Order: sequence, then C-alpha cells, then structure tokens
Amino acid sequence: MIQHVWELACRASTLDEVLIATDHEAILECVKGFGGTAMMTPSELPSGSDRIAFVAKEWSADIVVNLQADEPLLNPRFIDNLVQSLQLNPDCQISTLAVSRTETQELHNPNCVKVVLDNQGRALYFSRSPLMNDKEGYFYKHIGIYAYRRDSLLEFCRLAPSSLEQAERLEQLRALQNGMRIQVCLVDQDTIAVDVPDDVAKVEDYLKKRDLSRGKMATKEVS
Repeated sequence: MIQHVWELACRASTLDEVLIATDHEAILECVKGFGGTAMMTPSELPSGSDRIAFVAKEWSADIVVNLQADEPLLNPRFIDNLVQSLQLNPDCQISTLAVSRTETQELHNPNCVKVVLDNQGRALYFSRSPLMNDKEGYFYKHIGIYAYRRDSLLEFCRLAPSSLEQAERLEQLRALQNGMRIQVCLVDQDTIAVDVPDDVAKVEDYLKKRDLSRGKMATKEVS
C-alpha cells in the first residue's frame, strides 16, 4: 500500500519531490526496494504532522503536503488541488480536502470526520459527531490530507495539544484553536481510507471492480 500511495503522489504535477518519513527500518527497506526515497525519523514523534515537520526542517520548500499512506485511492489531481488552494489563498496557512456526502450511516460514524465551512470555504470546526451543513440533507466528509506552508507546519508542531483537539482526538483543531486558517478544497470523489483492518478488504474489492471495468472497456474498444 505504501508503494501504491507513493506512485499516486508521484503523478501529482505540483510536487517537486516525494519522500516517505518513517520510524520503521522495515518500511525504509521496502521504500528503497521499489525505488522511492525515505528518511528515518525519531520513533518518539507523536503524530504524522510531527514526522513531516522533522523532515521539513531540512527542506527549502514553501509548501509541504502531508499525505498519509492510509489513502490508497486518492486521486493525484486532489493533491494538486491542495497545493493550488494554498497558492490562491495567501492568508491561509493550511489546506485540506472534503467531499459532500448524504449517507446517514457515515454521518453518525465517528471514524468519518465531518467539517463545517464559512462563506469563504474555510473550516469552522471538525468533529467525529454529526455536523450538518446549512443546506439540509448533506454534510461535508473530511479527507485527512493536508498542505501546509512550511513555516506554518513548523509553528503548528511547536504548539501544545489544545483542549478541543484532545476532546475530539483531531489534531487539526489545534490549528483552528490557535487562530490558523484552514482552506477546505471540495472535491467530487470520495476515497476509502484504511482506518481499521476491515477497510483493506474494501479497498481491494474496489480496485478489483475498477480493473475489471477497465478491462471490459478496453475489450469493447478493441472489438
């Protein structure tokens, strides 16, 4: 799955470099095996953001994208949307993704994080509890991919965990509670994140159906 996500990231046109930050030697060797670039980070770092910040200290990049390896179905153009969103909104420090959903089961699923927006498309709040938008019948499901301005990422990781972050177990609330602005980029396609072991089967099933569908299309074109 790490290689799959790495290959997706390499297809994004706005990224100059794709690097995997890890604290596991086995992952480091795996990445080397498929030709990727990896960097070892301290095992005591508390989150993926801290791991990315550790690497970003050595970079001169203006924007850093935090792409988790649990998003094997992310569309590469969504990564470009994230970067471009920060470029178009110079007063925002962070950008992230969301998709419009209507499923009641997802709305009440604590593993499905919801977000509400202001009139400029910026995040007002994230929650694991149900959060509906101003138009009845749908909500915005958060997709946990972030683009940071490098200096904002380093600042964010220097901040202590906030009370809202600890209550919801969502670190992006630390940014909001400390006055950082998060631009939310709405996309037209959901993903299947691997949050629990059962999600692996869902991803595999989706990929099999997708490949089968593509095979049928190719056969039809040839005939």
